[in-house]
Formats: sequence, C-alpha cells, structure tokens
Amino acid sequence: MYRNFNRWLVAAGLLSCLCGPALAADIVNVHSLRGLRQAIASAPATGQIIVLAKGVYHQTRPIDIQRRGHLTISGATSDFDDTVISGPGINDQRVSTNFRVDRSKDVTIRNMTLENSYYHGVQINRNSDYFTANNLKTWDNGESGFKVTSPSHGHGADAYSDYGTIENCVIGFTTAGQRGVVEGIDIVGAVGWDIRSNRLHNIRKPNGHAAYAIFAKGNSQNIVIDNNIVSDSFVALSFGGGGTGARFFRNGDTRYETRGGVIRHNLMYDLIDTGIYLNKAHNFDVYGNTIINNGHHVGAIVTRYPQSSGRIHGNVVSAPIKRRDGGHAVIKNNILVSANAPIPVSSDGPEDVGQIRDRHMPR
Repeated sequence: MYRNFNRWLVAAGLLSCLCGPALAADIVNVHSLRGLRQAIASAPATGQIIVLAKGVYHQTRPIDIQRRGHLTISGATSDFDDTVISGPGINDQRVSTNFRVDRSKDVTIRNMTLENSYYHGVQINRNSDYFTANNLKTWDNGESGFKVTSPSHGHGADAYSDYGTIENCVIGFTTAGQRGVVEGIDIVGAVGWDIRSNRLHNIRKPNGHAAYAIFAKGNSQNIVIDNNIVSDSFVALSFGGGGTGARFFRNGDTRYETRGGVIRHNLMYDLIDTGIYLNKAHNFDVYGNTIINNGHHVGAIVTRYPQSSGRIHGNVVSAPIKRRDGGHAVIKNNILVSANAPIPVSSDGPEDVGQIRDRHMPR
C-alpha cells in the first residue's frame, strides 16, 4: 500500500491540474506575490484559477483570502518544490501564516511549498467550507502546517469550516515546532474533513512535551484520517488531542471531543509517545493501521476516559492497546509484533522500518 506513495503524490498533483470542476474557471498567471494578492482581490464570484510561476517568493506579510469563492491557487507544475512561498523564519513574527482563508468557500491551494512562518502554513477560519489542499509541502511553520480554527463561543454552521480535504501533502519540521502548541494538522470544531495520503515528519516540541501530527477535537464530527504516514513525532494521530477549552467546542457542546470518525490504513513509526490517542472520542472506528516502535511503556493505541467508545480492530502494533481512566472500546483481531518487525506494506512483500524511513523522508 505504501510502496508507490511518492508516485501517488506526483500523480495527484498532476491530475489536479488537468481535471475537475475548476476547468470551467478563468486562468490567470502571476509572477509575484503582489500579483497574486491582486488576482485574489479581483477574482470573480464564478471562480478562477490563479497560477503562480516557478520561483522562490519571499513573503513579508500573510496572504489573505477573504470572502472569496470557487478559487484555486496553484503552483506552475506538479512539483511542489518548483513554487515556494517562504516567510522570514519560524521565529519571526512578521509572517504569522503563509495563507489565511476566512469566510471563503470552495478554495483550493495546490502544487507549492509554504514555509518559514511563525504559526501556520494555512489557517482556515469561519465559514470556509470545502477547502482543499493538494500536493502542498508545509515546512517549518512554527505551530502547524494546517489549522482549522473554531471561534470562541461559536454557534451555527456559518461559524465553522466544514467538509474540507487535505491530501497528498508533506508536513513537518527540520527539527521541531517552536510554539506553545505544535501539530501538523489541527482541526477544531469541524465536520466532515478528509485527511488522506499525507506524509508528516518531526511533529514534536524541542522540550519533548506533547505534540500531535494529526488531530481533531472540540466536538468535531465524522473526521476521516486515512492512509497517512507519520514518522519521528510525539503522538501520531488523535481524536481529542490534549483537550479543548470550553468556549471553543462546536455549538458549546462539551460532551465529546469527537463524534463518529474513522482512523484507518495509516502507517506510524519511531514515535515518542502513542500512535493513536482517543480522548473523549465517541463512536470511533480505528482499523487497518500499522504502528511500529512507539514510546516505551506507552500503548500503541490508547482509549481514555468514560466518554470514549468505539471499535479498534485489525491493526498491526508493536505495543499493547490500552484502556485508560475508564476508556471504552471493542478491541479485537489486532496483531502484536516486535518493534523491529518487518512492516507488511504491499503485496510485493514486507520492508523493514529503515527502508521505509529512507524512502519517505521529505526532501
């Protein structure tokens, strides 16, 4: 399943340029960040594709997408290294975020690298449904590659950003994140997001405290985390994360961190802590995942607190699956292997962790 992952990334980026509903939109070519901002501001309501030429663009302030719709921003080729938007540095506050999406529906960003911002690569704010990220590299963004925010004391669907997709992306840090919280993808109070076929690396804090490669919380619902690869990180995947402040729960409902949701067919290895952490996660389905070499004396999968319930089945793990503090789950048909065991990644036969590590490290 994982052997052809790099080719999938290239194919997905290329296909996104050649097909899909955006073909009906106008295409505008730009060669500077000033031109990009002008094209965003003047984009028609009927939709537009803005193509940023190959090159490295040094960013001094965030790029805002506000009250736009049916908008695609693309690099010039299917190689995300060809078009790079680079802030002044992971600890320089002049660029908080490479892209900020606010009250803008059906926005797609694809085929480029976003790097060296203080907080996020992309932040998706209020009422920005149907956002798509495809074939992006987000690197050395101080807190996260992607942040889907929940407003304080928000109510009603228009307060939240639902039904998004993040796929075929590379997300991570050269060494570690730098902010008080660190994550690769952070989804708060959202519904119906698909997170699939991404690679995440070094999602950790320099002080060794908790960080999450991919997680959803704050009464998020029906999130699918599918076919991702996470390496050299603290916690790989989570429904619930470290918990949510009461004012950020969707519609003020604090009973569960997540409802529904699926975590399936992901590969996680060389972790500081657990592979999958389920914190007040209601009615989850966790299956078909491979977790090799997670933290010592920590469960490969952990369900925690009485609010957590669901199914954990058909996973390959190198540490026990644990219930903590009253956490519930139906646990069956999982396979326990050695932390040094080969990983069954495809019909072509197993590969060891070292081979996978060498092949999937970001460039």
